Amino acid sequence: MSEIYNLDKYIPIVCSQTNYTKEEAENKLEEWNGDYIKVIKEYLNPNFEKEKKKEPIKSVNQQIMTEIRNFCDKQMSDYQKRKEESKN
Repeated sequence: MSEIYNLDKYIPIVCSQTNYTKEEAENKLEEWNGDYIKVIKEYLNPNFEKEKKKEPIKSVNQQIMTEIRNFCDKQMSDYQKRKEESKN
């Protein structure tokens, strides 16, 4: 099996980039069909193949209005805090 995927060449690479032993690296390479990049990615982030939740696409106008709304909300909350502090 190591002839098909040339695992002997990739085992040192995987071992140097991870904490896997030679046997673990060989098993992982066989699991990923010799793709050492995926072995290293799995080591760094076990959930790397799961899709990230995509945010809905907003138009430029929606983005601008969201920023303005967030800015105004922050300013209002800061104002309320200052007002409360001045009473005390």
